[in-house]
Amino acid sequence: MKNIILTLDYELYGDGSGDVFKHIVEPTDKIMQIAERYGARITFFFEVIEYWKLKEEWNKGNCMGYASNPVEAMEKQLCDAVSRGHDVQLHLHPQWGNAEWTESGWKVNKAKWCLGGYEGEGEWSLENLLRRGKKTIEEIVGNGSQCVALRAGGYNIQPSEEIVRVMKEVGLKVDSSIVPGAFENGSLSKYDYTCVPCDLGWWFCGKNLEEVSGCEAEIKELPIVAFSIVRIRKYLSIKRIKALLQNRKSAKGAFEAKTSGKAGRSGIAGKARFFFEKESQTWDYCLFSKSLHYKFLKSVARQTGREVFTLIGHPKSFISGEGMEYLLKRTHHLYRFSTISEYFKAQL
Repeated sequence: MKNIILTLDYELYGDGSGDVFKHIVEPTDKIMQIAERYGARITFFFEVIEYWKLKEEWNKGNCMGYASNPVEAMEKQLCDAVSRGHDVQLHLHPQWGNAEWTESGWKVNKAKWCLGGYEGEGEWSLENLLRRGKKTIEEIVGNGSQCVALRAGGYNIQPSEEIVRVMKEVGLKVDSSIVPGAFENGSLSKYDYTCVPCDLGWWFCGKNLEEVSGCEAEIKELPIVAFSIVRIRKYLSIKRIKALLQNRKSAKGAFEAKTSGKAGRSGIAGKARFFFEKESQTWDYCLFSKSLHYKFLKSVARQTGREVFTLIGHPKSFISGEGMEYLLKRTHHLYRFSTISEYFKAQL
C-alpha cells in the first residue's frame, strides 16, 4: 500500500506577526480532529527558534499581549499530539535568530531569511541551531521520541552542502525542504529545484540534498509533492482569499518579495502578469479546494512506481476543514497514513 505523510509547519508568519493561539494552537486542534477521524497522523515541523524567542520574552515578564502563556500552550499541544500517535520534527527560520520584541510586535532579521548558505557563530552557528533544536524537541515531547528530520523555512535549503555535513554531525537523518520543479529568486527566498525529479517519493542524498545518490547514504530527502499550475488557480478559492486576508501585512510582504526588482514586474500590468504564470505548487491540504485536490490526486495516480507522497499544511492558513475532509475521504482506504519517523523506521 502507498503512503501519505501529512506534514504541518507549526509556526507564526515569517515576518514575526501572528498570534500563537489564533494561528497555531486553535487551528491545529481542528486539523488533528479531522485527521484522527480517518486514522491519519501528522508530522509537526516545530519552529524552535521562534519558540526560544517567545519563551525568553515570557520569562522576562513580557506577556507580549497574551492573557495566558503561549509557550506552555505549544508545549502541552505537542506533548498531547505525540501521545496520540503524531510526530514532531525540526523546523528552522533563521530570521528569528536575533529577532527583537518592539512596541509593534516582533522584528525579525530578514537578512538571515535562508537556512541554505546560513552563516552564524557561537550559539547561533548552524551546528548549534540544529543540535539545540533537536534537543529542545526531544526534551519537550519526551517518552523516548527522537527528532530525525529537518525542514528549512520557506523551502530555502540551498546551498545545502554544509547542511548535509551538519545533519550528519548532530544525528538528523531526513530533510523535507525540497519542492521539485520550484524556482524562486525574490528579495527573500532564493532556490532552484527545477532539475529535481518530480516522481520520486524520497532518495538518498549525495554531497547536497538535491543530488540523488545511486547508493545508500546517511541522509535522505523526502520532497514535498508539487505540480506545475497557473498561479491564479490556487487563488481562485474562498479559503485561500480568507487566509490571505487573515494577515494582510504578511501576504503583502510575501507578494512584494516575490515580485520586487524583477523584469516585467513594474506597474499594475506587470504585477498582474505574475498571477498568470506557471509555478510549482506544493500539495497543501489546509488550503486546497476540492477541485485542486482532485487534480493532484489524478496526477499522483499516474506515478505508479512511487511509494510515498508528502503533503504540507500550515495551521495559520487553515480556514475550514472542507478540503481536508474531501482529501481524506478519497484516500483513507487507498493509502496508509504515516509519520516521517514511522515511515523511515519501516522502510530502512
